[in-house]
Amino acid sequence: MTNIATSPRADALDALEDLDPEALERGIRCLLDTYQETRSALIAWFLVHYAQTLCRHPDYEGSDEERCAWRRVSAQWRWLAQVPATGLRRTAEDLA
Repeated sequence: MTNIATSPRADALDALEDLDPEALERGIRCLLDTYQETRSALIAWFLVHYAQTLCRHPDYEGSDEERCAWRRVSAQWRWLAQVPATGLRRTAEDLA
């Protein structure tokens, strides 16, 4: 069973660490488009983690202000991603 406290898809989060900053930004754009269509809390949750990964990426050449903006984006999407744990778990299991 998935441990929702750490992630619905831990393997997907591990893969984020291997992406370059440009790929992370493309992923964020794709997730934003998907969220607009679905309003999925799971998609919002992934947006949080993409933004956090981009912000701390050693090759990201953004300024301190841009990193701060990604932190704010992450906080805003974290709010959108909040749903009862049972609902998120069910969604993650459906994707598996």
